[in-house]
Amino acid sequence: MRRLAATAIGGALAFCGTWAAPGCGTRFVGRVARDAGGPAVDAGADISTDVAIDVGVDSGADAVADLRPDAPPSPPPDLPPICTVDGWCWTHPLPAGDQFVDAVKVGADDVWLVGAAGTIVRYTGGKLSAIPPPTSTLAAMWATAADDVWAGGISGPTHWNGQAWRQIGITTDPTSSRLTAFWGCAADEIWATGPIAKRWDGKSWLGLTIPSDALFTERDFRAVWGSACDDVWTGALADASGTGAIYHFDGSNWTKVEQRPAEEIAGTGRSDVWSLAQGRLFHSNGVEPGVRVSDGIVSLSAVGPGNVAVMNDAHAVSLLAGGGASTALSTPAPDGTSTLRGWAPNDIWALGAPGTAAHWNGTSWERRLPAWLLSSDDATRVTGGAPDDLWAAVGGALLRGDGTSWRVALTPDEVGGQIVDIWTPGPGEVWVVGADNLIHQLRGGGWTTENPLAGDGPMRAISGTSTSDVWVVRGTNTVLHWDGRGWVARDATLAGGVANTINAIWAAAPNDLWVVGDGISHWLNDSWVATPKFPSNVVPINGPYVAVAGTGPSDVHFLAASGYVLKATNGNMTLTEELSVNTHPIALAAAAPTGVWAVFDDPVSAGSHLVQPGADADGGPTLRSLSAPAGIRAIWSAPGGTLWAAGKGGALLRRAPTPAAP
Repeated sequence: MRRLAATAIGGALAFCGTWAAPGCGTRFVGRVARDAGGPAVDAGADISTDVAIDVGVDSGADAVADLRPDAPPSPPPDLPPICTVDGWCWTHPLPAGDQFVDAVKVGADDVWLVGAAGTIVRYTGGKLSAIPPPTSTLAAMWATAADDVWAGGISGPTHWNGQAWRQIGITTDPTSSRLTAFWGCAADEIWATGPIAKRWDGKSWLGLTIPSDALFTERDFRAVWGSACDDVWTGALADASGTGAIYHFDGSNWTKVEQRPAEEIAGTGRSDVWSLAQGRLFHSNGVEPGVRVSDGIVSLSAVGPGNVAVMNDAHAVSLLAGGGASTALSTPAPDGTSTLRGWAPNDIWALGAPGTAAHWNGTSWERRLPAWLLSSDDATRVTGGAPDDLWAAVGGALLRGDGTSWRVALTPDEVGGQIVDIWTPGPGEVWVVGADNLIHQLRGGGWTTENPLAGDGPMRAISGTSTSDVWVVRGTNTVLHWDGRGWVARDATLAGGVANTINAIWAAAPNDLWVVGDGISHWLNDSWVATPKFPSNVVPINGPYVAVAGTGPSDVHFLAASGYVLKATNGNMTLTEELSVNTHPIALAAAAPTGVWAVFDDPVSAGSHLVQPGADADGGPTLRSLSAPAGIRAIWSAPGGTLWAAGKGGALLRRAPTPAAP
């Protein structure tokens, strides 16, 4: 067996409710393009460079407008291409759909925004640019200057000297290298927190002597903040038990102040310290235990020497002064934001997803990232008839792409509010299964709809090899076949493998269909044939199975909910194990000649993980692995090797093939 390691504060927040201003809710921009025409949006080349462009925001208007028939797509022009360190480049939303988690000010007009998938966007002088990321997962950043920047995530700290990133190890134990926060008082006095806490002295990372705590076995330091080098606070939270503690450094020694967890800490000085854990906000005078003052708080940040800012779960933001005064900002932060970072009451950033960043100037929120998108709902399908003819399901909308750009082809109200599945027989054609239980076909430049064998329940999947060999799952386990002349029902329960529920289908060749669910079934020619079995010396891997895909009749792969990838061999009669992954299986896709790719949620990196099983030069098993942004829900491997991924927040990403080794 092969496994891969893999409430209110003095009424300040009480006014919150639904904000109907720009930025709220699901929006669309573009024109309903029910044909191949119409303008498109260029997402840029597959590079990640520091190329600046003027985004021209500050108008107070949202960059995401309602979908109107008379409104052409209108993204800001010449957005910089933004890619992850693993080569995934954002094509929707633009300029990036990452979850922004931190921001750092490296100069008077120079702010860097940090994404969880490693995205770093620089905003300076009214212009956006992309900083090449050091790693595929980031959680925190700190800077003393533009050439002294620290970034950290699961792989530990990296340092930017103005030209390049350099990894500087914090520990030899990779399980303890993860970082969650930075704070510093000088270039040679910087603290970093994670499973362990460390201090940078200008030359190396030093361990901290912090009192042991028997109430939770694995200390996970989440936050660090200070008002001076001799007034530093850190907080810990154990996820398993919810316990934790708050500690203080006086310049010489660390002491435990409270037996209470903290995920974020900020204040205005030694006698004014705020802490946040699990939505509960506490206030302390720095000596006595903290007093719980509010619930439903999602973020806490210092905003200069005299204030802290808090955001509640309705996006209302309040400034809390050292003397106890509370002032609510006149409008909530934009919808979708969840993190505050700031340096003055008129200089606060609200960050979030997809690709959301806004700046409070003391009067209003200004959009600082265009956040252009056709839909902010999750992208659940992506496929293509050719490398330059792509289709994606984003919520209830169908998007069409040419390899670098997207436009709306069908709106949600045209498909019953949701797209269930997509199949394309070739360039310029697509079959779409909607929640209206109709098949929407684009053929010959026009759309038609069809309701096969009406009255047999909702349709849930589609696959085929040509327009005269199409298969659809309707209801729980009924398979419908289109042979070019009419529809015929094929009862999958007769196959013996799938007893109750069908999860996915894949057509390997004309009249050659694989069905997976509670088990595996195979329709070949005109009947269900014997289902594949495990060899006698192999313990069977039970279902359910969540996906099936391959490159042809003799190369068929199955993804089990337990995390296994299997292959049908020996004339498709025997199942062999290709790999097993201790993570959550999501999707499977394949295309010649690149083979099959399996997608898994990776709890270790908090991202997505793609694995491709194969054989080495000697015919032995080998694995190829790729990291990807979190929340990938579907992939498509285009002929030639380009990978497309669809995921949370409408994410559509492209990854060019890795060049072959010389």
